[in-house]
Amino acid sequence: MGSLKVSHSFVQELLSRVDIVDIVSHYIDLKQSGRNFKALCPFHPEKTPSFVVSPEKQIFKCFGCGVGGNAITFVEKYENLPFWEAVKRVAEIAGIELPKDAFREDSKELHLEETAYRVAKYFNSKLETVLNYLKERGISKETADRFLLGYAPPGYLRELNLKREEAELLGLVGKNGKEFFKGRLIIPIFNHSGKVVSFAGRVLNGGDGAPKYINGPETELFKKSNLLYGFYQAKEEVLRKREIIVVEGYFDVISLYQAGVRRAVAPMGTSLTENHARFIKRYSPSPVLLFDADSAGRKATLRAAQIFFSLGCEPRVVQLPDGEDPDSMARSRLPELLALLESPQPFIKWAVAVASALSREQQALFLKEVGQAIAPLERSNPFLYREYLALLAAEFGIDESWLKVRVAVRRQESHDNGISPPLYEKLFIKALVEGKGSLPIEVSPNIFISPVSARLYTLLSSGGTDPVELQLQFPDLADYISELMLLEVTDADINRSLCRVAIKELKRRLKKVKDFSRKVELKRLIFRLERGELEALHTLQTT
Repeated sequence: MGSLKVSHSFVQELLSRVDIVDIVSHYIDLKQSGRNFKALCPFHPEKTPSFVVSPEKQIFKCFGCGVGGNAITFVEKYENLPFWEAVKRVAEIAGIELPKDAFREDSKELHLEETAYRVAKYFNSKLETVLNYLKERGISKETADRFLLGYAPPGYLRELNLKREEAELLGLVGKNGKEFFKGRLIIPIFNHSGKVVSFAGRVLNGGDGAPKYINGPETELFKKSNLLYGFYQAKEEVLRKREIIVVEGYFDVISLYQAGVRRAVAPMGTSLTENHARFIKRYSPSPVLLFDADSAGRKATLRAAQIFFSLGCEPRVVQLPDGEDPDSMARSRLPELLALLESPQPFIKWAVAVASALSREQQALFLKEVGQAIAPLERSNPFLYREYLALLAAEFGIDESWLKVRVAVRRQESHDNGISPPLYEKLFIKALVEGKGSLPIEVSPNIFISPVSARLYTLLSSGGTDPVELQLQFPDLADYISELMLLEVTDADINRSLCRVAIKELKRRLKKVKDFSRKVELKRLIFRLERGELEALHTLQTT
């Protein structure tokens, strides 16, 4: 079945009829705490409950990992379902009958999915051409068929008889109109539900200087930052073992699968992203990083660990022998690899072992990189952060403050990127969303430190302040909106936030004013706003 589009009016009706406490309680145990309910967050490991459900506002929010939303969002994240399936599941739990017009198929997307599968089967039918190559790599025909591996012969576009638009959407033709994958081993890309959404091609026999791997372009179906290669094939074992092994490449995944290690996934033509890490964390509270045993693999481990640490997730690491990678180990040193996978190291032990084997000069550089990698822990898990710092300082006889320099750099980068909006911005946006306050002057989005605040202000200014509506239309803002709605504030808090935003706007205007009397007026207004006199803004309106 292809993707389904959900009737917006039905979603609104469903959310108005269900109680989020009942829906969430179907999955986890909630305990009442004042007006709200609390629990240990199901989306990240924690010992003290930071997961809050508000029956009054019909939302949930975890103040540990930041996830939030409504009843449908919770089921979507917990069961890792497409939105339309989550809607069905909520209705099922609540005992609400689905109207016939609640869903409709996206015929264009459905057709494209069917075409992609037909193309993958066609390439797979040409597998005989590359069987010797696969045999050399230890890949059986059974495994090749499980991953629908194939071969793209010259003239495949003519044989497939595809429309040019379809071929472009599936990445089968280049910008010049020529066959993009001609003469390559084909690796179909499955999404997490098992639909073929794109292709990758590996060059055979050296390829005369051609890139070893090429990937199809991003399309409506295929987003590299959201998909992990091999997850569809690995899902059963991942659910059974609650563990994911993160590797770097397609054949790392395939060779491990061939060897019986069927819980490995890999990003595609890109480094691990925060979206990847968030997805992995739902299934594996402490994922295993299994990268190549070289400098590039070491850097990839540090980058991936930093992302996981920012999400409050502590990864483990398997260090392979020099010159090896998961693919080669799975083929030639499998018992040794299996033993290593039985006891992956905590990240900090891996870092200490690597640093100890480096020269003094290399060691100093590497420890700075480790300091940067663990920097997010200062916020997400301060106890573990201090433990890591103390261990590194004791092991290498260095001052903890030297390592903390990397944290200061990280914090500044986070501030520059607007990762954590200041409180006054949150309160200002909350006031607008809930209708608790507004400004009688127009404000430029450019005055906000946080991009998410600027974006929400722009959306609110263009009409529509219903928080449920905003969460449905902009799912990526659901976490932030839930956080705003759960903030406990007073009228004085709101007044201070409105004054703060107004001051920033007037200071912005002041820089552009040349008239002396106008400058004096703006400065007087700023002075009054600094004293909390929000009503002073009305004089600007009539001047």
